[in-house]
Amino acid sequence: MSEKKNFWAQVWSAMNGALSFGSISPKKDVRSSVKLRGLDGRHFMTMDEDGVREGWTTLNSPGATQFNTGEDLKKGQDAFFINAENGDIIIRAENGKVRIEGLDVDICANGNSPEGIFWVKANDAVKIDGKNITLNASQGLKLLSTGILTLDGKLGMQILAPIVNGASCATNPAKKPGQIR
Repeated sequence: MSEKKNFWAQVWSAMNGALSFGSISPKKDVRSSVKLRGLDGRHFMTMDEDGVREGWTTLNSPGATQFNTGEDLKKGQDAFFINAENGDIIIRAENGKVRIEGLDVDICANGNSPEGIFWVKANDAVKIDGKNITLNASQGLKLLSTGILTLDGKLGMQILAPIVNGASCATNPAKKPGQIR
């Protein structure tokens, strides 16, 4: 790719930062329409117009980035909205936790089959803790463990179904169902 040039670029700057129009990236492969840069060069916001990042807006903070919004809104109104017309949204904490907090938390996978899947995956454990937990499945529900599966109802347990099939190492399939060896 050819090296970007701009003979009309303008920069307004002072000791603490710079505002530039038409600046070229350090690798000379992208031209920014507007770039705001702080004293620490890693602290910047750029609106790129061409090259490998055409149409990108990048905000980089060597410290924390903070958004505060919604002070004048009523409860139930949307205060912060992120929409990706196309493409994925990734929220990543490379060396930290991701926390989502609210009075209620709704996570919806609205795609139609084969999309619309909600995946939860963990390298170690998945824990769900609540006063009441309900799993509703309109077609099927499967609990599978390659190790030990424990169902423990301290006050009782109900299994309600028109047909219940069960087998364990205590059951001998050569004998009648329900007979123990």
